[in-house]
Order: sequence, then C-alpha cells, then structure tokens
Amino acid sequence: MNSQITDLAEQVLQNETDFIVPMKKVWLTLSLMGKLDDIEFESFSIMLREDERFEVFDSYENELLEDHINSLEEIGFFLGPRVMLKSRKPSRRELGTLLIKKTILIYENLKNAWNLRDKNNEEEEDQLLYALANTQKLLRALKKEFPDHIKKESIGK
Repeated sequence: MNSQITDLAEQVLQNETDFIVPMKKVWLTLSLMGKLDDIEFESFSIMLREDERFEVFDSYENELLEDHINSLEEIGFFLGPRVMLKSRKPSRRELGTLLIKKTILIYENLKNAWNLRDKNNEEEEDQLLYALANTQKLLRALKKEFPDHIKKESIGK
C-alpha cells in the first residue's frame, strides 16, 4: 500500500511545474483524487520521508501565521515541509526562475506591509525600508546573474 501511495506522489511531483512542492499540496491532490483512503497528513509525510526517491525540506513555522493557516491554504499557500524528487534535480534556469519568483513575491509583500504600516512607528518604518532596500538589491543581483528570467515590468531595473 505504501509503495502505491509513494508511486502516486512521484507522479504528482513529476507533473508539477515547480521542482520543490509543499508536501501538503501533494497530499491534498492525492486526497482529492480519492487515492489516500483517509491517510492522515502525518502518515503520508512519514511515507515520503522513508522513501529514497524523495528529499524533504522541513520548514519552521511562523507562530504569527498559525491563526491564518486555513485561509492561506484556501488560496494555495501551504505551510510545512517541502518535497522534491531526488531524480529531478533543478537546472540553472529552474533555480534562477524560482529565486526570482520568490524574491519578487517577498518584495511585493513588503510593499503591501509598507502601505499598511503604522506611520507613527519609526522603528517599523526603518525595518521595512531596510527590508525593501535589501530585497531590491537582491533582485538586482539576481537580474545580473539570470538576465533572461526577469520580465521588463519587474522591480530592480
């Protein structure tokens, strides 16, 4: 039974556009397909961790997000461990695309935080400005390293 489930997980990961995928997304995909027969996420996680075909990356949860887990998952943002197939090593292009995509996402979230900031809190403003500047600097460095991956409308031009 375990090998059937891990074989299905491998198929899901092979069809994903991203090479590192939230484990919960894979579990949910198989659950919605009716392939897991009430197997809990924790049991599924153990199966993948014990299978040599998979590499699991644990993530450290942010306590501030715990109250929002359900709403985040409803929009497709999954917390928790990530998984990839060991046989699907990312190319330089895939790594560049991932780094740029995630950096742009971080920058956009920081801009949103800036718009929602407490304008009377100088320390918060300073921290956000510092984070925005460093994220923009990182994006510029990524643009130099991976020039074919950044769209014209992206930040850090």
